Amino acid sequence: REPGPAPKHSRFVHRPSSDPAPNAYHGAMVPWQPRQILILTLMTVVWGCNWPLMKWGIADCPALMFRVWSICIGLPVLGVVLWRWRIPFRVARAEWGELLHLSIPNMFLWYGLMMLALPHLNSGRAAILGYTMPIFSAVIGWLLFHSPLKPKAWFGVGLAAAGAVLLLWHEFTHLSGKPLGVFMALLAAAAWALGTQQIRHTKMSVHTLTIVFWMTGLTTLLMTVLAVLFEMDRWVEPSLRNWGAIFYNAIGVFV
Repeated sequence: REPGPAPKHSRFVHRPSSDPAPNAYHGAMVPWQPRQILILTLMTVVWGCNWPLMKWGIADCPALMFRVWSICIGLPVLGVVLWRWRIPFRVARAEWGELLHLSIPNMFLWYGLMMLALPHLNSGRAAILGYTMPIFSAVIGWLLFHSPLKPKAWFGVGLAAAGAVLLLWHEFTHLSGKPLGVFMALLAAAAWALGTQQIRHTKMSVHTLTIVFWMTGLTTLLMTVLAVLFEMDRWVEPSLRNWGAIFYNAIGVFV
């Protein structure tokens, strides 16, 4: 008997043929490769530099409008990536409800709340508060999705939480004066964590990058509406400095 066709693979992670969803979070864990470590390191540096640049960029540009410009530039570039890698853009009509469900915590709440919080916090505090996300993700995964956490994983969560507290310790007097910004940043991190867990467990039949592309498109519409409603009276033409931060955010972070 002729062997059947080889099982399909996600572009990022091997997926057993019995797995119903081809997004990159599904499939057995594989050992880290040097290329993956290099990409993760580069991404950490790029995202880390983005916080002071973003704070710099919104100094004289409304925060939500800054986000709209960056998404409008980044979304077509992401579309080119999908086209170049021959990843389908199509999402079945039956899956648009799930797509919207995933967009709310991953994009709407994360970007909306963080952009509203950023003017009230300096870039270092915002980054530390935003990147409490892995702590929330581990706990949410355990509570809501019954993801097992071994003792060493709990130890890691505890270390991460302690590290965040230590980094912010000398800032508590400043943070206490800006509770709204702190609350929005922590809520944004928790929403992102919930969304990450939801993507890990989604049954959508499309590629992860297709999900990201359409979530970003939906976010563009929402951010534009919010910018019109709350910032229209403060709209200004972006300066050269603003455009530099916008392009860095669009290309470095979104793509």
